[in-house]
Amino acid sequence: MKEQEEEPGLVGKIKEYLQIRKDLAMLMIADKASGAVGGIVSGAILVFLGLMIFFFGSMGLGFYLGELIGNTYAGFFIITGVYILLVVIVMIIKKNSIERPLANKIIKSMLKERNESIYEKQD
Repeated sequence: MKEQEEEPGLVGKIKEYLQIRKDLAMLMIADKASGAVGGIVSGAILVFLGLMIFFFGSMGLGFYLGELIGNTYAGFFIITGVYILLVVIVMIIKKNSIERPLANKIIKSMLKERNESIYEKQD
């Protein structure tokens, strides 16, 4: 008879525990999603501003070189040649110098919380 009285209490505690775990998971997802959205928005703003700086800097440099050489077209062709050379260099070194370190950094940041809890358990 005592088991029957405790069972509803135990079932209630299990349901409460599961609800708390569900709420915790939802909060963790919301935290990660809001952090990701914030990072994407700030990154997009920085990319846009960087492109504006790059564009207007390139225009200014093209006109400046054109004035030095005496031919505006030549100044812009020189700048274009430099960019083509940079694209070729990036294509050659992208796998080891850009893609792999970036992928490792993303994976490390995604698993940071998990790794920290593992290291805490080891201590």
